[in-house]
Amino acid sequence: MKKRRTGRLRSTLAFVAIVAFVGIFIFRLADIQVVRADALNATSLDKRSVPHTIYGVRGDIVDEDGSILATTEVRYDVQLSPKNVKAAEGTNAKKKLEVDKNLADIGALTGQTGEEIRAIVDAALVENPKSDFAYVKRSVDLQTMTALKALKIPWLTFAQNASRAYPNGAVGGNIVGFVGSDNTPLAGIEASQDTCLADVDGEETYERGADGVAIPGSTAIVKDKTDGGSVKLTLNKDLQWQAQQVVDRQKVVSGSSYAYAVVMEAKTGKIRAVAEDDTVDPNNFAASDNDHLISNAFKNFYEPGSTYKTLTAAALLDQGVADPGTRVMTPGSRVTPNGAKFKDAWDHGNTPYTLTGIMVDSSNVGLSLLGEKLSDQTRYDYLKKFGMGDATNAGLGSVESGGLLRDWTDWDNQTGYTTMFGQGLGSTIIQTADAYQALANGGTRIPASLVEECTSADGTVTPYKAGDPVQVVSPEAAQNVTKMLEMLPQDSWLTNYISIPGYRLAGKTGTAQQTDPETGAYSDMYVYSFAGYFPAEDPQYVVVFTLGFPPNSVGAREAVIGFRDVAQATIKTYAVPPSTTPAETLPKRY
Repeated sequence: MKKRRTGRLRSTLAFVAIVAFVGIFIFRLADIQVVRADALNATSLDKRSVPHTIYGVRGDIVDEDGSILATTEVRYDVQLSPKNVKAAEGTNAKKKLEVDKNLADIGALTGQTGEEIRAIVDAALVENPKSDFAYVKRSVDLQTMTALKALKIPWLTFAQNASRAYPNGAVGGNIVGFVGSDNTPLAGIEASQDTCLADVDGEETYERGADGVAIPGSTAIVKDKTDGGSVKLTLNKDLQWQAQQVVDRQKVVSGSSYAYAVVMEAKTGKIRAVAEDDTVDPNNFAASDNDHLISNAFKNFYEPGSTYKTLTAAALLDQGVADPGTRVMTPGSRVTPNGAKFKDAWDHGNTPYTLTGIMVDSSNVGLSLLGEKLSDQTRYDYLKKFGMGDATNAGLGSVESGGLLRDWTDWDNQTGYTTMFGQGLGSTIIQTADAYQALANGGTRIPASLVEECTSADGTVTPYKAGDPVQVVSPEAAQNVTKMLEMLPQDSWLTNYISIPGYRLAGKTGTAQQTDPETGAYSDMYVYSFAGYFPAEDPQYVVVFTLGFPPNSVGAREAVIGFRDVAQATIKTYAVPPSTTPAETLPKRY
């Protein structure tokens, strides 16, 4: 009887123990799978889930024909897990030989020895025995990465590494600009048009086992990447290269401190070339002087001199107070009623000039006698319509300068006259080209543009707009100015240097004394320019060529030669038809 009770008690206790154990198990299971499921899953995933950046691709910069000036080359970083290399070896000599072979196979593709890669593994493990990451080789190409993947080595991984490349080097480098080592835009179109070009990286995750191998089917996109758009410029790569050759040559020949050239399409304001001396190579911008890292043609302004006599003449004709044959008895120097003093660049007595002769021989005195028929405010208003004093908006951003044009109410007695012939104000070579574009285009100025359009990754095209057209002078005034400017290539000192057989040219020289930046007084430094357009009877292109501070008097001649050679390159590039009618001859004296 007692034995039966003892047996039942034992059975009951055993049953209770079993029920209690099952209850604890069920409680723990519920706690793990229900109560703390999300937290535990997240913790577990953190231990095996690996985030991976999906790199976007920065957009291309191309010229007017689609030739690539800047692009993104996708490269790859080769990586390994040191701890998993060690685990793969274990203590098995055979396994170690297999790993040694793996390292040698990798090195054969990356240009390293197996021993060099072994040293990378060992160094990482010395620093951290649980190291899970070390670089084998940075920035290998797609072909190398594909071959490495084919080895199917589980502890070898890859990361995309996008780098910027400039296939044409320094051609247009002053405009294209460059990026830093982390693809941060630093200069040029790269910086000004970053909104279009910029990409946005995405992210994905995948799970991997203890051996570091990705678990198949575990990849999940966390955030999609967005590629950058493409920026199309108005530049022509081939013409840009030719213009740069002329600029560099003329700088050396003349001994100048700098040289610039601009080619602009007369009927659209589109810039086809902006050449500067010693242009930066974006592939190695650190090799360039700081002075050449941005576009000086857009940034630097200077007193343009007699090329701006053309703007004064255009205003006189547009106001109807003069015509090409207007007569002016012109002395060699003058003191005005308000005390201003100036003279012509050469000594001469009273000369019976026409306005045409004043332009051809570039008489400051003669132009002042006619220019004073217009009020200071009227001439100021014309200069503003020609684009002076306002920053250009061609697409290069904050680099673009507006030059220097003080309000007419701030002009002193001397400045009121000197602004008639391009002194006492400052302009960039881009502004000068844009002003001449207005005259070549029948009096309508179309703001200079460097950017054609942005094409986003989804194909949306957004044209760039530099500004609205401005009617500066009448078509008749523009035509008469052109007739006068044609006389310089026909009958002046520069005729033998500028002639392009078969083409009528219209243009004006400029010899401008510059101020000393420290004292503000005029110095012995001069900037020499020639600005013009062709064919004169139906202008297609505007060219401006400038040489800064040559040490001798050859600057004017070499600027004219530079203009001619860039004009010839433009004619060849665009197959510009020759003139079919002769230029009109206007009298220079009466």
